[in-house]
Amino acid sequence: MMLTYQYKLRPTKEQVVTFETWGELLRRHWNYALGQRLDWLTRTRSQIDRCSLVSEPIGEVPEKVDYYTQASDLKRTKELYPDYKNIYTDCQQQNLMRLDKAGKRWLVPDKNGKRGGRPRFKKRGDICSFTFPRVNCPKAGAHLAGNTLKLSKIGEVEVVLHRPIPEGFEAKQATILKKADGWYVSFYLEEKTVPIPLRINEIKTATGIDVGLEPNNHC
Repeated sequence: MMLTYQYKLRPTKEQVVTFETWGELLRRHWNYALGQRLDWLTRTRSQIDRCSLVSEPIGEVPEKVDYYTQASDLKRTKELYPDYKNIYTDCQQQNLMRLDKAGKRWLVPDKNGKRGGRPRFKKRGDICSFTFPRVNCPKAGAHLAGNTLKLSKIGEVEVVLHRPIPEGFEAKQATILKKADGWYVSFYLEEKTVPIPLRINEIKTATGIDVGLEPNNHC
């Protein structure tokens, strides 16, 4: 079973500046990576009503641009733009994963033949969240202990735990996000012993029970 719990953060002024800086740098990286993908599509495709039926000159075929090629280029990005060294690598990879999913929804139709819209370039302030994909494990970038959330390259941030995490659930992912009234952390929780409810179209058989004042009626 999976749940999402959200808690308010109380970051310092310096941490707020770091949050906003990360969001702006991730926005720029999103736009650059999206530009790479659109350029690759332009150079490797030709509209069916715009090319010759006899022959079409083909220039140098560029290397395919996808999540893996862009993620492997992160090291070079940090060398060219040192500010990106201050961002936890997993957060940058998650940013590229979001773009990759958006691109696939645009190019590959779902089982109903529908597609999503083309990914858009982000304006300033459009990206105000970043995700740590691992929590409370040896290689995690986020560790929750009591009401303190320790984030890699940021430090310890106070969390307002207005309700406890349910017993048996483990935090698998933490997303830092900005709302109108401040910064929050959203934990993705998982409990493996509780089965995930089936969707309506996945249910094979069902029993309806009408419970009232009279003896139970089964149908």
